[in-house]
Amino acid sequence: MELFSNILVPLIMLYIIAYGKYKKIDIYDSFVKGAIEGLKAAWDIVPYIIGIFLAIGIFKSGKGIEMLEFIFSPIAQLFSIPKELIGLIIVKPLSGSGALGMYTELASRVGIDTTIEQMGATIVGASETIFYTMAIYYGSLKIKNTRHTLSCAMICHIAGVIASVFICYVLLT
Repeated sequence: MELFSNILVPLIMLYIIAYGKYKKIDIYDSFVKGAIEGLKAAWDIVPYIIGIFLAIGIFKSGKGIEMLEFIFSPIAQLFSIPKELIGLIIVKPLSGSGALGMYTELASRVGIDTTIEQMGATIVGASETIFYTMAIYYGSLKIKNTRHTLSCAMICHIAGVIASVFICYVLLT
């Protein structure tokens, strides 16, 4: 498999060069133009990245997670979701790195290879950083009306959490 992957990348590059020559395209100039456009796009989204990280930092340091854990605890009990996972479930749509930090803390608190730790790992892998992704994509494109994106994404997140917990209960207990 390693040999295949070592050969595949040069073959793809060779194909791009041959195709460009066949179509009479200046490959280097196209590459440079694409790199410039990519850098401009990256520069355009920097304020949105800073804004979302600032909001997450304020939320976490202002004890917002603890308040939400208290509020959502009865709902979690209704779905047999362990209370230790509530913070992770809340943070994952906001920040991938924040969720990884919370998962690491969860794993050290409940132990590795426990059902709760494996549920947390499954939740982290089965969901998206909704607000971060929306801020980046919609912000860089200057889209104000997101229509049903947030509600659909949150429904998917909740479905992923419930499915993760259910699957871990079925497979691990």
